[in-house]
Amino acid sequence: MTLKEQLIKEIEQTPDTLLTELLDFLLFIKERHTAIEITEEEQANIIASESAYQAGDYLTLEEYEATQA
Repeated sequence: MTLKEQLIKEIEQTPDTLLTELLDFLLFIKERHTAIEITEEEQANIIASESAYQAGDYLTLEEYEATQA
């Protein structure tokens, strides 16, 4: 089953009282995604930053401030 099929299945099982909220959320996510267009370089920087953070390769605030003095 594809992701789209899973979503459709879940939507079909969702009570009508939640459908308005679900639609609002989906439209919000779509708008946010299209509003934030980043370059390939920016995307590479984000991925590198996330990887460095997960590896613990970052400065604490105190370490950063010490380098700025």
